[in-house]
Amino acid sequence: MRSFLFLLLLMPAAIVPANATPIAFLQTPVPDGADGPSLAVARVVGGILSYTRWPVEPGALRLCVAGAPRFAGGLATMPARAGRRTEIQTITGAPAVSVACNALYLGHLATDARARLLASTRGRPIVTIDEDDALCRAGAMFCLRVAAGGVAFELNLDAVSRSTVRVDPKVLLLSRPGGRS
Repeated sequence: MRSFLFLLLLMPAAIVPANATPIAFLQTPVPDGADGPSLAVARVVGGILSYTRWPVEPGALRLCVAGAPRFAGGLATMPARAGRRTEIQTITGAPAVSVACNALYLGHLATDARARLLASTRGRPIVTIDEDDALCRAGAMFCLRVAAGGVAFELNLDAVSRSTVRVDPKVLLLSRPGGRS
């Protein structure tokens, strides 16, 4: 099974159907308290980013936040991974994405604004994570599902296969109880 998933993550875009169904994963528990969902989202996002390899590894990871996110408040609590700190900045348009970002976190956006932002990442080494795409079909690589019981994510294989970043299949460990986060 692990070999199969590895092949899926590295599969060229020509083989992955455009209407491919995203792969859903189990939940990461939400800590108690009002900021619990945001902290759980930060753990999941940090885990996803730790399993991502860029063509040229950035010294500092630039995580851009666009739209009106509900759960991005905890992103500043993400620990440095492999000695690489994360810089978080808010952006307002597509030109900023291609210049300033290694990762893009999307909150609530109008459909056309989301489409423009995601289109600006194509062919660029940018991980895309969306917290507001119920079907995970707008084009982000990862779609978050936040509920009272936990945070889950879906992996959009088509978006991953078209990206210039490589996502290690070990990202699937995030979906296991007790998995690395």
